[in-house]
Amino acid sequence: MTQPQPTAPEVSLSHVYRPEFIDDPYPLYRRARETDPVLWDPWMGDAGAWMVTGYETALTALRDPRFSARRPQWDPATGTERTASPLRALHTQVFVSDAPDHQRIRKALSQPFLARSVEAMRGDIERSAHRLLDAVLPRGEMDFMADYAMALPSETVCRVLGVPREDRDTVWKFILSWGLLVDEGPLSKEHPEYHLAGIGKYMDYFRAQLARRRDRRTDDLMQTVADAWEDGGFSSEEELLGNLIFLLTAGQTTTAHQIGNTVLALLAQPEVYAKVAADPSRVPAATPEFLRYDSSVQLTKRRATEPVELGGRLIEEGQEVFVWIGAAHRDPAAFADPDRIDPDRPRAPNLALGHGAHYCLGGRLGQLVNEIAVQSFLERVTGPKADPSRVHRAATATFRGPHVMPMTFDAKETR
Repeated sequence: MTQPQPTAPEVSLSHVYRPEFIDDPYPLYRRARETDPVLWDPWMGDAGAWMVTGYETALTALRDPRFSARRPQWDPATGTERTASPLRALHTQVFVSDAPDHQRIRKALSQPFLARSVEAMRGDIERSAHRLLDAVLPRGEMDFMADYAMALPSETVCRVLGVPREDRDTVWKFILSWGLLVDEGPLSKEHPEYHLAGIGKYMDYFRAQLARRRDRRTDDLMQTVADAWEDGGFSSEEELLGNLIFLLTAGQTTTAHQIGNTVLALLAQPEVYAKVAADPSRVPAATPEFLRYDSSVQLTKRRATEPVELGGRLIEEGQEVFVWIGAAHRDPAAFADPDRIDPDRPRAPNLALGHGAHYCLGGRLGQLVNEIAVQSFLERVTGPKADPSRVHRAATATFRGPHVMPMTFDAKETR
């Protein structure tokens, strides 16, 4: 086992925020992995952090309970009087919680995401997808993200939680702040109090929604959460509100970005596109490969609770570990010809939805929405073209996906 290198490495993943790597981070990942799949990077984290870019080491880090998901940066004690409550909400979200809190919160939120509950939503999701396509097909053009890829998961997740249709634009204004705070990149660090204030407004929104449900019960996840709060399922109001924020935000953005990433990737590989478009019923079986090839979640973080050996390196207690999911998915030691989409690739454990205890709570629903969105698009849209130079991506390392994606296609009457 070896200690961190005292000097700067030849490659630093801090460069991932450069425009060329926002467009395509995979060459940078490859350089880091080839340098060392467990690389000490002094430019990342609080005071340096370990960059995990190999598949096996990533898998190990995500399932080893000695690596905590907690984020000390969000400890309310580090904030001010104004930021303490938003920090408490962030600090107690399920994806940054450890046992036993993690299991308790997960249980309180899990009902709508069980297999039977998700399958019961299939018809509504399919009808929503076709209605959105009906609106754009006669035009022969659309912003694929705004008109379709963002709209479909937004409708689905808001319906599950019980967010009124007229409030959805308001909610979107708060989502950016959450994503930037999770990423902890340059944009987040420029104005942290502004983004924490956005979380505070998000909390106020949900607080008002929950208050309405005390007088009039509803059949949605917010009512379930309100009942769990009354029954002691949450340790504080901030914990309850923080997890509603997490479900609404992560559930929409990661699925929307994954739909965009998948369609962009297929358009960039015409032979693969033609193969799948000729038989869109193959999409569900191919979806794990789409997630592997270009995942909307590229990065998750852990912190050692005791000295741990990982990939021949000694991770000291308290040191941060960046698990680069996007890099792990392109590891040639785990995936043959990893830079190519292979719809027939044998399945391997996919890290796009997490792994182990932190497997994505809404992963089953997100995957269903993704499958229906891509399959419906391939069934009904012919001749799609998207100019890569006009595609704008989110400037974060953690979340990858387009937010603007102009597209043209063969105009036709709706069915």
